[in-house]
Amino acid sequence: MKRTIAAVFALLCIALPLSAQTSAKADTEGSDDYFGGLHKKGSQLISLTTGAEIPLFILPADSTATSAYPLGVGASFSLNYEYFIANHWALGGSLTGAFNTTVGGRTLFMAPIALKMGYWWGSAPMEYTVGTDLGVNIMRLSGDGVITPFAKVGGGAFVQMNQSWSLGGQVYWWLIPELHFGSYASLNRYGHFLEISIGALYHF
Repeated sequence: MKRTIAAVFALLCIALPLSAQTSAKADTEGSDDYFGGLHKKGSQLISLTTGAEIPLFILPADSTATSAYPLGVGASFSLNYEYFIANHWALGGSLTGAFNTTVGGRTLFMAPIALKMGYWWGSAPMEYTVGTDLGVNIMRLSGDGVITPFAKVGGGAFVQMNQSWSLGGQVYWWLIPELHFGSYASLNRYGHFLEISIGALYHF
């Protein structure tokens, strides 16, 4: 009888620390759940955004050019796709449309097509992202078109509405160099814009 009690006591001494370790491991894993599994490797998301596109300034290639940007505040909209290649890290692409009116009453239209890289994190119901887009921009003004490099960097914050959808806002800085070569190199310009937009995310 004494041996049975001693054996049970010994088993309890072994089992309790193991149980505590398992519970601690579960708590540690639960504290970093990648936003309910939506930011884990293999997850995907689609986002739709729309908002204001604010011209900031232009950097001219020559000192005699004006520094004032001859554009008014415009609008932008975008469709984005991202795939999580690792926990928190996503790669994808974006298709954007934007337009601004000029001081002469004309309309500048831009259509950036870019690759996206984003880092996501959060704790329900909030999720956050920072990232960058790199690609090309199709730009047209009064029938004349040019293809330029395109880059933007920024981030956003979103509130989870349900298991799949989140709503929020974001801010991105755009760099759009208009590059010319040869005898037209003096026309090179480097436009800077600020995107302030609202967006809807769909996780799947």
